[in-house]
Amino acid sequence: MHYSIKDIIASLPEEKKYSDSYWTRFVLRPVSFPISWFFLKLNCTPNGVSWIGAFIAVLGGLLFGINYFIPVQVNILYWLGLLCFFIFSIFDCVDGNMARTINLPNPWGSWVDAVGGYIAYTVALLSLGLATGAMHRELSGLYIFLGGFSAATNMLMRATVQSHRANKAKLFGIEQSASPESEKRLSEHLGITGIMFPLFGIGVLYHVLSFVLFFYTIVYGIGSIWILFKLCRKLY
Repeated sequence: MHYSIKDIIASLPEEKKYSDSYWTRFVLRPVSFPISWFFLKLNCTPNGVSWIGAFIAVLGGLLFGINYFIPVQVNILYWLGLLCFFIFSIFDCVDGNMARTINLPNPWGSWVDAVGGYIAYTVALLSLGLATGAMHRELSGLYIFLGGFSAATNMLMRATVQSHRANKAKLFGIEQSASPESEKRLSEHLGITGIMFPLFGIGVLYHVLSFVLFFYTIVYGIGSIWILFKLCRKLY
């Protein structure tokens, strides 16, 4: 079956538009529609696009953080890494666009999409620590630790929320959000499909990656503690 770009745009529900970050709504989503049409034209599957996006994210992490291992005075590597992260964030919209357009149930689709997101967040934050360490060799150990800490706490927060949702679905037969809509929207705005890519770019351009790293360390560190406290309080 042939789909038009109008079909792809029409498949996006209003609640999804509301949950998108502003960066996704005004930048990523419009760019993703013609790319979704192209992949549908090639008969690609949404899961295939998700895996391609995850591979591109890993490539972006390697390019963004490679200066730590191979010191070269070429800023183009940072920008190529950022370009890969940007492409991943577009693909993160593309796979969902395709799945909604073809409307074929796939119980593993959301899992593949989530795994791709986990991979992207992990490599982005780890490479942020490496890139910051490459810029500030005297404190490289601290920055690498903070990159790993922010990646770990982000994964902890996400795993805690997902396992809570799964357990709630098992107990009550319905899937409910483990966090209020405002918290999920905040996460969207700050994440890899939100302002993370522009902040990384500002960090490289003005040599303030350390401030970007501290920001995400604090956000994900406090966020994981808050989610654990909140869910444990509900439980007990």
